[in-house]
Amino acid sequence: MRHYPRHDYSEMSEVLQQFFVTTIQVDCDDSKYPFRVKDLLNEEKRNLILREQAMQQGLQLGGRGSAAVGTLFAKRYSVFVMSVISAFSLYDTILSVADDDVRFELNGAGGMRYETLLERTSLEGEDPVQRRSESGLLKKRVLLHLEPVLRAVAVATGASDKVMWSLVAHNVQQLYARMINDQSIWKTDERLAKIQEDQSLWLDRQNDNACTFANELQRFEHSGWQGPPFLLRRYCCLAYLVGDGSHTHGYCDSCPKLDSESRLRKLLQQ
Repeated sequence: MRHYPRHDYSEMSEVLQQFFVTTIQVDCDDSKYPFRVKDLLNEEKRNLILREQAMQQGLQLGGRGSAAVGTLFAKRYSVFVMSVISAFSLYDTILSVADDDVRFELNGAGGMRYETLLERTSLEGEDPVQRRSESGLLKKRVLLHLEPVLRAVAVATGASDKVMWSLVAHNVQQLYARMINDQSIWKTDERLAKIQEDQSLWLDRQNDNACTFANELQRFEHSGWQGPPFLLRRYCCLAYLVGDGSHTHGYCDSCPKLDSESRLRKLLQQ
C-alpha cells in the first residue's frame, strides 16, 4: 500500500476535524469516544444514546419533539458522511464506514463528534476508470451503512424516513456545490475534474429510490443574493423545536419554512 504524502495527510486531517468534526484514528482501540455506530442497531443502547441526545436538546424521546430528535440526528450524522466524501474527492483517500470502526460522542448540545479509520490511502495516479469504480463502491457502502442506522433511529423517534434521507441528501449536495464553486478548495483543474466526476456519480438519479443522495433540490434565487449556490431543504429539520424563549433555535437559513426576504437577511448576516 502506498502511503499518503505526509503534508497532504496533515492537511486532510485538519480539514476533516475543522469542518466535519471527524478524527482519523490509527487504531479504533485507542478511541476515547464511548459509542460505536453498531450501538445504534441495538435497541437498548440506541434508546440510551437518543434519550441523552434528546435531553441535551431540551426534547423528549417518545414525547415532545421526539420526531425532531430523529431528524436532527440525520442532519448531524450527515456531517460524518460529508467527511467520507471530502476525504475521497479532495484527498483520494477512503475512510472506513464499518460499524465497528466508526465511533462518536455527544458534544453536550445534541451534536456529535466522529472518529474512524483509514481504509485505503493514495488513490491518486490510478486509472480514471478504476477511480470511478472505487467512487461507486464507496457510495454503495455508505448507503448500506446509512440505511439500517436511519431506519433504527426513525423507529425509535417517530421521525419520517423520507425527511431524514432528504436532510442527508441536502448536505451532500450542498457540499459538492461548495467544493465545485470555490477555487480555494479545488485549487487545480485536475482536482476540479475529479470532484465533478464524483458529483455526477454520487448524485446520479438513475434507479432512484428513497435511499439516495439525489433528491431534487431548489436553488435559492434572489436579486439581492450574489453569493455561491445555495440549496434549499425539501423538509424542515424541526430544529426550531429546540430551546425556548430567547434560546429558541429558530428556522435554519436553508429551511423551506422561511420566506425569501427572511432567508436573504439570514444569509447576509453570516
